[in-house]
Amino acid sequence: MGTVLDALTSKFLTRLSQLIEDEIVMTLSVKKDIKRLKKNLEHFRAVREDAEALAMEDRQIEAWWKNMSDVMFDVDVIIDLVMVQSQKFLLPARSLCFNQPMVSCFEKLLFDHKVARRIKDINEKLDEIKMNTEMFSLDRSIRQQFQVTTVDRNQTSPIDELEVVGREIKQSVDDIVQMIVSGCHENSTSVLGIQGMGGIGKTTLAQKIYNDQMIREKFQVHIWLCISQSYTETGLIKQAIRMAREKCDQLETKTELLPLLMDTIKGKSVFLVLDDVWKSDVWIDLLLSPFMRALNFHILVTTRDLHVLSEMHATHIHQVNKMNYGDGLELLMKKSFQSSEQICEFKNIGYDIVKKCDGLPLAIKVVAGVLSTKRTVAEWKSIRDSKWSIHGLPKELGGPLYLSYSNLPPQLKQCFLWCALLPPNFAIGRDDVAYWWVAEGFVRKEHDYSIHEIAEEYYLELIRRNLLQPIPMFVDKGESTMHDLLRSLGQYLTKDHSLFMNAESNNSMSNLRRLGISHAIEEIPPLEEHKCLRSLLLFNNKNFKSIRKDIFRKLEHIRVLVLRGTSIKDIPDSVGNLVLLRLLDLSYTEINKLPESTGRLISLEYLSLLGCRQLDSLPAGLMRLSNISFLQLDWTAIDHVPKGIAKFQQLYSLKGVFESGTGFRLDELRRLPNIQRLWVQQLEKAAPVGELVLKNSHNLRELRLGCTMGSTGERTRYQTGVVERIQQVFDMLIPSPSLVYIYIDGFPGIRFPEWLCSEPELNMPSLCHMHLNECISCSVLPPAGQMPELLVLHIKGADEVVTIGTELLGKGVRSAAAFFPKLELLRLVSMGNLEKWSLNIRNMCDDMEDNSQQLSLMPCLKRLLLFDCPKLRALPQDMYMIVNLKRIHIEGAHKLQEVVDLPAVVWLKVMNNTCLRRISNLCKLQDLFAQDCPMLDHTENLCSLKRVYMIDCLHAQVFRNCLAEEEQGILVHVATDGHNIFPDESLYN
Repeated sequence: MGTVLDALTSKFLTRLSQLIEDEIVMTLSVKKDIKRLKKNLEHFRAVREDAEALAMEDRQIEAWWKNMSDVMFDVDVIIDLVMVQSQKFLLPARSLCFNQPMVSCFEKLLFDHKVARRIKDINEKLDEIKMNTEMFSLDRSIRQQFQVTTVDRNQTSPIDELEVVGREIKQSVDDIVQMIVSGCHENSTSVLGIQGMGGIGKTTLAQKIYNDQMIREKFQVHIWLCISQSYTETGLIKQAIRMAREKCDQLETKTELLPLLMDTIKGKSVFLVLDDVWKSDVWIDLLLSPFMRALNFHILVTTRDLHVLSEMHATHIHQVNKMNYGDGLELLMKKSFQSSEQICEFKNIGYDIVKKCDGLPLAIKVVAGVLSTKRTVAEWKSIRDSKWSIHGLPKELGGPLYLSYSNLPPQLKQCFLWCALLPPNFAIGRDDVAYWWVAEGFVRKEHDYSIHEIAEEYYLELIRRNLLQPIPMFVDKGESTMHDLLRSLGQYLTKDHSLFMNAESNNSMSNLRRLGISHAIEEIPPLEEHKCLRSLLLFNNKNFKSIRKDIFRKLEHIRVLVLRGTSIKDIPDSVGNLVLLRLLDLSYTEINKLPESTGRLISLEYLSLLGCRQLDSLPAGLMRLSNISFLQLDWTAIDHVPKGIAKFQQLYSLKGVFESGTGFRLDELRRLPNIQRLWVQQLEKAAPVGELVLKNSHNLRELRLGCTMGSTGERTRYQTGVVERIQQVFDMLIPSPSLVYIYIDGFPGIRFPEWLCSEPELNMPSLCHMHLNECISCSVLPPAGQMPELLVLHIKGADEVVTIGTELLGKGVRSAAAFFPKLELLRLVSMGNLEKWSLNIRNMCDDMEDNSQQLSLMPCLKRLLLFDCPKLRALPQDMYMIVNLKRIHIEGAHKLQEVVDLPAVVWLKVMNNTCLRRISNLCKLQDLFAQDCPMLDHTENLCSLKRVYMIDCLHAQVFRNCLAEEEQGILVHVATDGHNIFPDESLYN
C-alpha cells in the first residue's frame, strides 16, 4: 500500500508546483533552489514499498530511513515558511503590525538568504540519500491512495465482544466467581490474578466476572480502575471514590482524597478490579492501606507480568488461553463483514489466517479489518501468503498487528501513527482528531468533499479496519479508543521523532518532532531544546501552570499546540512568533486574556477556548486571521463577540457565538458559504433581520440554537415582546437541506419554528439527530415521524406538553411505508406535565386519503428511555407494534401503573416509579431490573425471563412468588438499603 513517504512526497510535489506558479514567490532569489528541490523529490516517488520494514531488520537501512524522515520533516517546514512568506506579501500593511510596513526590503533579503541556505542543505542531503540505489524501485507508478467514498456506517458498528468470546470463557468466569464468593466473609481478603499476553482477552474476562450477578449481590461496593502505565495517584483515588458513589470534585490532593476513600468504604464489602497493572506499587504503596478499612475486600488484577501478581501475593492466578480456531473463524468473518453467502467461499482461507493469528482476538480483529477491503478469494490468499513477521519488531507488535498497519494507504498510516501520541485509554473524538490531522497536513483534498469531511472518513475507515474501537454509547461513532498494543505499535514505529512522555520516558531524543506529555508528569521538562517540535499535546496536566515568556521564539516550527485542561493563566506575547501554528487548543484552561500578538498567527486555522471561564474578551487582532476554519467560544465569560466573523471565509465550524452591542450580527452568517457546524447561543439578544441568514449555507451539517433558560427549578422568564422577537429570530434561521444534526437548547416561544413544524422532511431531508431541549412553552411537538433519515430523537424539558399524540408521527414517510422509518433511539426526559402518550396509528391510516398502504411504526427503534415524566399515566397501547424495540428504561414515572404487551422487549429497567404495580406479557424479556418501585407486586407471561434484580422494592417477595408460579430456573436477586446489584449496563449496549 506504500509508505508514509509516498503521502509526504505526493503532498510536497503538489505544494512545490503551487509555489513555482506563484509570481510573488518566484520574485525571490530561491526560485532556482525550489525547482531543484521539486526535481529531487520526484525521485523519491520510487522508494521501495517495504523500506520501512527493511529499516527494522537492517541497521544501515534504519539509519537511511531515519535520515530520510528527518529530511522530509525539514522539507515540510521550508515549504510552509515560503508559503507563509508569500501570504505576508498579499496582506495589507497593517494586518500584522501597526507602526511599520509588514515586510521590509531588509526582512525580505534576510528571509531569502535564510531559506536559500536551508533549501541548499536539504538538496545536498537528498542527493546523498539517493546514492543508496537499493532503496528505490524501478517501478515509479503512482501507488494506491485511499479514495473517499460514501461509507456504509453501519458496517463499522461494534460487535458485542463479550458475547463473541463468552462461550470460550464461561467456565473460567464461573470458576473464578465461585472462588471469590466462597471466600467472602467478614474480615476476609484475597487477591486473584488474570495473566496473559496483550490482546488475548484479559479485560474481557475481568468484565464478565465484575458484572456477574453473584459478585454484584455479594459485595456492597464495586470499583473498576484502569491502571495503565501513566496513571496519577490522585486520578486513581478520585475514580475509586466516584465508583463507590461518593463525590470528590472539590478535592485535589492525595492528602485530602485518601481519608475520603477510607470513609467511603469503611465497614463495607468491596470488590475491586485493577485492570492492566504494570507495577505492584499501585496496590502496595497506594491502595492497600485505605482498602484495609473495608469490612472485607477481594481484588481481581489483570496483568501481563506474573511477577506483579507474585509481589501482590495473589492466592490464585488464572492464565488466559488463546481463542480456539472455531470461535476465531466466526470472529474473523463477522469483523470482515462477509455476507452469509460468502462465508463458505472464504472459510478455508479464513481458517488458515486465524491460525496465523495464533488465537489472539485483537490480532484476528485487525486482520479482519484488512480483509474487509478485499473482496476476492485471490486477495484473501495474498494476505494469507504475505510476509507477516518482521525481524527487529518486538514480538507482540509484529505479525497481524504490523500487517494491519502495513496494508493501510499512506495517508491513513500517518493518521494511525498520530493517534499513538495520545494518552492511554484516551477518548478520541471524531471532530477533534479530524482537525488535528488536518493541521498536521495529513489530509488530501479530494473531489467535492471538504478537507474536514475527508478527515472524518479517514477516522471511520480506521474504525472499519478495527484499528480504533468505537465507544458503544455513541450512535454515530463520535468517540473511540485505541487498544494499548496498537498504541505501542504506533509509538514503536515513530520512536525516532515522536514521544509520549510518561514518568519513565527518556527525554534525550534529538530532532523530536511530536511530543505528548502525560497528566502524570509532575515536572514539565524544558521544552526550548526541542527546536524542531511541530506538535505539543498536554491534556489535563494540572502541573503545567506557566509558560516561559520567550519559549515560542525558540519553538518556531510548532503547528499543533494543545494545552487542554492545564493550569496555565497567561499566554506570553511570544506566541505571535508561531507563524506556522495551525491549531491552538486552550480549552478548560485558566487564562483570562489572549495577547494581542495572537493576531500575528497568520497560519492559524483552529482556535478552541471552550470552558475558559476566566476569559472575558477577545483580542481585536484575532479578527485579522483570514485562515480560521474552527472557532469555539462557548462556556467562557466572553460578553462581546467582535464584528467581522464574516471575514473568516474558510469557517467550517463556529461554536458559541452570539449577538452583542456593536459586535457580531446574525446577518454575517450569510457570508459564510463553507460553514458546516454552527452553534449560536443567547439568541434572546439577537434582533430579527428581514432575510434568511442561512440560505447560502449549503453545506451546513450541524446546527445548535439556544436561548438562556436557566435550570429546571429556576427558569428564565421572558416578557411577551421578547418572546415574540425570539420567535421571529428562530423562524428566519431556516437550515440547509444538508443538515444532519439539529439541537435546540432553550426556546421560550409558544410554537416551534415553522421550518421544524411544517413539512420538516422537505426542509431537512438528511436529518439524523434531533435534540429539543428546554422548549418550555411549546405544547405541540413537531411531526418528526415524517423525517426519512432520523436516527435519534431526544426531547427534554418540554414543560407545556401534556399530551403526545399523532402530531409527533405526522404523515409518516410513504416511500418507506413507516412512521419514523429509521429511528433507533427515542428519549423523553424531564417532561414534568406529560400525562398522556398515544400513537393510535390504526385510526390514522384509516383517515388518510390513500389508505391502501399500511404504515409500520418505528420499525428500527431499539431503545426507549423515559426519565422524569412524573405524570405519565400509561405507555401507548400501540407500542406493541414496534417490532424491534429491545430495551426500555423508565425512571421517575410516578403515575405509571403497568408495563405490558411489549412482545419484542428483552431488557427492562424500572426505577423510582411510585405507582408501578404490574409487568406482564413481555414474552421475550430476559433481564428485568427494578429499584424503588414500592407497589410492584404482580407479573405474568414473562416466559423468557432469565434474570431479575430488585432493589428496595417492598413487595419483592410477592413479585418473586408470581414468577415461581409460572416459570422455573429464573435467577432472582433481591437487595435493600440501596445495595447495588445491577450489572454494568455497557454489557447490554
